[in-house]
Amino acid sequence: MADLTVSWSTLEAVHGALDKATGTFTGASLPTEGGAFGAEEVAQAFATFRTAQQRSDEWLADTSRTLGEYAKDTKSLFADADDDLAGKAGGK
Repeated sequence: MADLTVSWSTLEAVHGALDKATGTFTGASLPTEGGAFGAEEVAQAFATFRTAQQRSDEWLADTSRTLGEYAKDTKSLFADADDDLAGKAGGK
């Protein structure tokens, strides 16, 4: 049977990268119209785009936060499973 190898450093790197992504999307600055367009239709289109961008940023932040937690939790889950299997193999 093949061995299952889990790289702690890779999981930590993934968690760190996803934490950074969460911060990027959480703190993303959104452009403002500020009356520069002149036409109401253009200003409304910009507002619609800005709202969609804000929702996307929120979704990306939530998703990266969730995936980062999965990477973090994987370490403890594998360690627990490894300890359990070692105990069973040792007759405990």
